[in-house]
Amino acid sequence: MKIESIADIAKRNIQEWVVTGHFQPGKQIKEEEISQRLGISRPPVREALKMLEAAGLVFRKPRCGVFVPEMTEKDMWEVYTLKATLYEMATGLAMDVVSERDLSKLESYVKKMEVCVEKEPLDVLRYQDLHKTFHNSIMVIAGNDRLRTFASNLHNQVTLFSYKSLQDKNHLNSSVRYHRDIVNAMKQKDRSLACRLMKEHVINALDVLRDMSAQGSETPAGLRSGKAASA
Repeated sequence: MKIESIADIAKRNIQEWVVTGHFQPGKQIKEEEISQRLGISRPPVREALKMLEAAGLVFRKPRCGVFVPEMTEKDMWEVYTLKATLYEMATGLAMDVVSERDLSKLESYVKKMEVCVEKEPLDVLRYQDLHKTFHNSIMVIAGNDRLRTFASNLHNQVTLFSYKSLQDKNHLNSSVRYHRDIVNAMKQKDRSLACRLMKEHVINALDVLRDMSAQGSETPAGLRSGKAASA
């Protein structure tokens, strides 16, 4: 089991603050502030910010510092439609090689997701972790390393949108059903159904966020219309 470094701990905390909206879009993330909050020196904070920048969860303005990104509806559409295509492809590739052991693991993740939904209050951060693990497992089974790398970078950006929507229990229940149905389709060796469900699942999440935006709800990462601030 890998032991977390101080930089890893800093990264995990900063990521949580960004994803949950504790650090608002457009906010500058200052090394000194983080080091004081966490009671650590600045070098591991600097390393953590570099890791988050590489993952697309923060961005750096030359001579200004590191900031939380402001995402637009166009960003959201691009991220989710591309994710739908990549994961539909990965599901098809996984169908060629998936084993009973793989299916058992996927099923165990779905059961853990169900536990998160049943909790009061909802365990959204744990659900996000399980959701990422499930989708990453599909990529691992598919066996295409480049596809997996592209998808991993996209998934990091998805977390900027998804936290708020996952606080809606109806959406969480729908998400769990999709994952359960995907596993069942894979068990039945129904490639067409598994691929269709995966694509529907991702597009459904996009539709939920669009509805929230249309209704004037505050969406994750302060979703707004118009052009995003350039990095």
